Amino acid sequence: MVTASAPTRRHRLRSGFALAELMISTAIFSSVSAGLIMGFVSLKRSYAATTDFAINHADQMRISDSMALDFRRALKVDPPSRNDVTIYIPCYYDSTPSRSVQTPTLDGKGGVYYGEKDSSVKIHYYLSAGVIYRQEGNAVPVALAVDVQDFVFDTTDLGKVITTSITFRPKFRSSGASDEVTKATTFYNTTLLRNNRGVY
Repeated sequence: MVTASAPTRRHRLRSGFALAELMISTAIFSSVSAGLIMGFVSLKRSYAATTDFAINHADQMRISDSMALDFRRALKVDPPSRNDVTIYIPCYYDSTPSRSVQTPTLDGKGGVYYGEKDSSVKIHYYLSAGVIYRQEGNAVPVALAVDVQDFVFDTTDLGKVITTSITFRPKFRSSGASDEVTKATTFYNTTLLRNNRGVY
Protein backbone atom coordinates (compact mmCIF):
# COMPACT_ATOMS: atom_id res chain seq x y z
CA MET A 1 0.00 0.00 0.00
CA VAL A 2 1.37 3.36 -1.10
CA THR A 3 0.89 6.39 1.13
CA ALA A 4 1.33 10.06 0.23
CA SER A 5 4.48 11.66 1.45
CA ALA A 6 4.42 14.54 3.97
CA PRO A 7 5.31 17.26 1.42
CA THR A 8 2.42 16.16 -0.81
CA ARG A 9 -0.07 16.38 2.06
CA ARG A 10 1.15 19.88 2.99
CA HIS A 11 0.78 20.96 -0.67
CA ARG A 12 -2.84 19.82 -0.72
CA LEU A 13 -3.61 21.72 2.50
CA ARG A 14 -2.30 24.97 0.93
CA SER A 15 -3.93 24.54 -2.49
CA GLY A 16 -7.25 26.50 -1.84
CA PHE A 17 -9.10 29.05 0.34
CA ALA A 18 -10.90 28.03 3.44
CA LEU A 19 -14.58 28.95 3.81
CA ALA A 20 -13.78 31.52 6.50
CA GLU A 21 -11.19 33.24 4.29
CA LEU A 22 -13.65 33.37 1.40
CA MET A 23 -16.38 34.89 3.59
CA ILE A 24 -14.02 37.52 4.99
CA SER A 25 -12.73 38.54 1.56
CA THR A 26 -16.29 38.74 0.21
CA ALA A 27 -17.34 40.95 3.12
CA ILE A 28 -14.38 43.29 2.58
CA PHE A 29 -15.06 43.52 -1.16
CA SER A 30 -18.75 44.22 -0.53
CA SER A 31 -17.93 46.96 1.97
CA VAL A 32 -15.49 48.65 -0.40
CA SER A 33 -17.94 48.38 -3.32
CA ALA A 34 -20.79 49.83 -1.24
CA GLY A 35 -18.57 52.74 -0.17
CA LEU A 36 -17.59 53.48 -3.77
CA ILE A 37 -21.19 53.33 -4.98
CA MET A 38 -22.36 55.65 -2.21
CA GLY A 39 -19.52 58.02 -3.04
CA PHE A 40 -20.47 58.06 -6.74
CA VAL A 41 -24.15 58.68 -5.89
CA SER A 42 -23.21 61.51 -3.52
CA LEU A 43 -20.97 63.12 -6.15
CA LYS A 44 -23.71 62.85 -8.77
CA ARG A 45 -26.28 64.46 -6.47
CA SER A 46 -23.84 67.22 -5.50
CA TYR A 47 -23.11 67.91 -9.17
CA ALA A 48 -26.84 68.03 -9.97
CA ALA A 49 -27.47 70.38 -7.03
CA THR A 50 -24.63 72.70 -8.06
CA THR A 51 -25.81 72.73 -11.68
CA ASP A 52 -29.41 73.47 -10.69
CA PHE A 53 -28.29 76.27 -8.38
CA ALA A 54 -26.18 77.84 -11.15
CA ILE A 55 -29.04 77.60 -13.66
CA ASN A 56 -31.53 79.07 -11.19
CA HIS A 57 -29.15 81.90 -10.31
CA ALA A 58 -28.61 82.69 -14.01
CA ASP A 59 -32.39 82.71 -14.57
CA GLN A 60 -32.85 85.02 -11.59
CA MET A 61 -30.24 87.44 -12.93
CA ARG A 62 -31.74 87.38 -16.44
CA ILE A 63 -35.30 87.95 -15.24
CA SER A 64 -34.18 90.63 -12.80
CA ASP A 65 -32.35 92.52 -15.56
CA SER A 66 -35.35 92.24 -17.88
CA MET A 67 -37.77 93.55 -15.26
CA ALA A 68 -35.39 96.30 -14.15
CA LEU A 69 -35.19 97.52 -17.76
CA ASP A 70 -38.99 97.77 -17.93
CA PHE A 71 -39.34 99.26 -14.46
CA ARG A 72 -36.74 101.97 -15.06
CA ARG A 73 -38.70 103.10 -18.11
CA ALA A 74 -42.12 102.84 -16.45
CA LEU A 75 -44.40 105.86 -16.46
CA LYS A 76 -46.87 104.37 -14.01
CA VAL A 77 -47.32 101.24 -11.90
CA ASP A 78 -50.67 99.81 -10.87
CA PRO A 79 -50.80 98.76 -7.20
CA PRO A 80 -49.21 95.29 -7.35
CA SER A 81 -50.53 92.10 -5.80
CA ARG A 82 -48.22 89.39 -4.45
CA ASN A 83 -47.54 87.60 -7.75
CA ASP A 84 -48.81 90.16 -10.24
CA VAL A 85 -47.85 93.66 -11.38
CA THR A 86 -48.83 95.86 -14.33
CA ILE A 87 -46.68 98.77 -15.49
CA TYR A 88 -46.90 101.23 -18.37
CA ILE A 89 -43.91 102.22 -20.47
CA PRO A 90 -43.58 104.78 -23.29
CA CYS A 91 -44.45 103.79 -26.86
CA TYR A 92 -40.90 103.55 -28.13
CA TYR A 93 -42.06 101.79 -31.31
CA ASP A 94 -45.00 102.47 -33.59
CA SER A 95 -47.77 99.97 -34.31
CA THR A 96 -46.62 99.10 -37.83
CA PRO A 97 -45.35 95.57 -38.57
CA SER A 98 -41.80 96.94 -38.94
CA ARG A 99 -41.95 98.36 -35.38
CA SER A 100 -40.16 101.58 -36.31
CA VAL A 101 -38.60 103.67 -33.54
CA GLN A 102 -40.61 106.78 -32.75
CA THR A 103 -38.96 110.18 -32.38
CA PRO A 104 -39.05 111.51 -28.80
CA THR A 105 -40.79 114.83 -28.14
CA LEU A 106 -40.21 117.18 -25.20
CA ASP A 107 -43.34 118.34 -23.37
CA GLY A 108 -41.70 121.55 -22.09
CA LYS A 109 -41.93 120.42 -18.44
CA GLY A 110 -38.92 118.16 -18.33
CA GLY A 111 -40.81 115.16 -19.67
CA VAL A 112 -40.35 113.19 -22.86
CA TYR A 113 -43.01 111.25 -24.73
CA TYR A 114 -43.05 109.04 -27.81
CA GLY A 115 -45.84 109.01 -30.36
CA GLU A 116 -49.03 110.63 -29.13
CA LYS A 117 -48.85 112.42 -25.82
CA ASP A 118 -49.97 110.37 -22.78
CA SER A 119 -49.83 107.15 -24.79
CA SER A 120 -48.20 104.09 -23.24
CA VAL A 121 -47.71 100.35 -23.56
CA LYS A 122 -49.06 97.99 -20.90
CA ILE A 123 -46.58 95.43 -19.53
CA HIS A 124 -47.93 92.66 -17.31
CA TYR A 125 -45.71 90.41 -15.17
CA TYR A 126 -47.32 87.54 -13.28
CA LEU A 127 -46.75 84.08 -11.83
CA SER A 128 -49.00 81.19 -12.88
CA ALA A 129 -48.50 77.49 -12.08
CA GLY A 130 -44.83 78.01 -11.24
CA VAL A 131 -44.07 79.96 -14.44
CA ILE A 132 -43.23 83.68 -14.68
CA TYR A 133 -44.85 85.37 -17.69
CA ARG A 134 -44.38 88.76 -19.34
CA GLN A 135 -47.19 90.10 -21.53
CA GLU A 136 -46.85 93.22 -23.64
CA GLY A 137 -50.18 94.81 -24.54
CA ASN A 138 -52.53 92.17 -25.93
CA ALA A 139 -49.73 89.97 -27.25
CA VAL A 140 -49.33 86.33 -26.26
CA PRO A 141 -47.62 86.06 -22.85
CA VAL A 142 -43.98 84.97 -22.95
CA ALA A 143 -42.68 82.52 -20.35
CA LEU A 144 -39.54 83.83 -18.68
CA ALA A 145 -38.80 81.11 -16.11
CA VAL A 146 -40.15 77.83 -14.77
CA ASP A 147 -39.99 76.06 -11.38
CA VAL A 148 -40.67 79.34 -9.58
CA GLN A 149 -41.94 79.03 -6.03
CA ASP A 150 -42.73 82.69 -5.32
CA PHE A 151 -42.70 86.01 -7.15
CA VAL A 152 -43.32 89.07 -4.95
CA PHE A 153 -43.67 92.78 -5.75
CA ASP A 154 -43.71 95.79 -3.45
CA THR A 155 -43.74 99.53 -4.10
CA THR A 156 -42.22 102.18 -1.87
CA ASP A 157 -41.44 105.90 -1.97
CA LEU A 158 -44.87 106.92 -3.31
CA GLY A 159 -44.80 104.27 -5.99
CA LYS A 160 -41.45 105.35 -7.42
CA VAL A 161 -39.44 102.32 -6.28
CA ILE A 162 -40.30 98.68 -6.96
CA THR A 163 -38.79 95.82 -4.98
CA THR A 164 -39.06 92.32 -6.40
CA SER A 165 -38.07 88.91 -5.07
CA ILE A 166 -37.94 85.64 -7.01
CA THR A 167 -37.71 82.28 -5.28
CA PHE A 168 -37.11 79.12 -7.30
CA ARG A 169 -38.21 75.70 -6.12
CA PRO A 170 -35.14 73.83 -4.84
CA LYS A 171 -34.62 70.80 -7.08
CA PHE A 172 -32.34 69.09 -4.59
CA ARG A 173 -32.78 69.01 -0.84
CA SER A 174 -31.07 66.66 1.58
CA SER A 175 -33.17 65.13 4.32
CA GLY A 176 -33.78 67.53 7.18
CA ALA A 177 -32.84 70.66 5.22
CA SER A 178 -33.93 73.81 7.05
CA ASP A 179 -36.08 76.64 5.76
CA GLU A 180 -32.94 78.79 5.54
CA VAL A 181 -31.64 76.47 2.83
CA THR A 182 -34.81 76.94 0.80
CA LYS A 183 -34.89 80.71 1.30
CA ALA A 184 -31.29 80.94 0.11
CA THR A 185 -32.60 80.60 -3.46
CA THR A 186 -34.42 83.95 -3.24
CA PHE A 187 -33.12 86.84 -5.34
CA TYR A 188 -33.99 90.46 -4.53
CA ASN A 189 -33.92 93.54 -6.74
CA THR A 190 -34.82 97.19 -6.14
CA THR A 191 -35.46 99.50 -9.09
CA LEU A 192 -36.10 103.24 -9.28
CA LEU A 193 -38.78 104.27 -11.79
CA ARG A 194 -36.81 106.99 -13.52
CA ASN A 195 -39.64 108.00 -15.86
CA ASN A 196 -42.14 108.46 -13.05
CA ARG A 197 -41.99 112.23 -12.54
CA GLY A 198 -44.91 112.71 -10.18
CA VAL A 199 -44.75 115.00 -7.16
CA TYR A 200 -43.14 113.59 -4.00
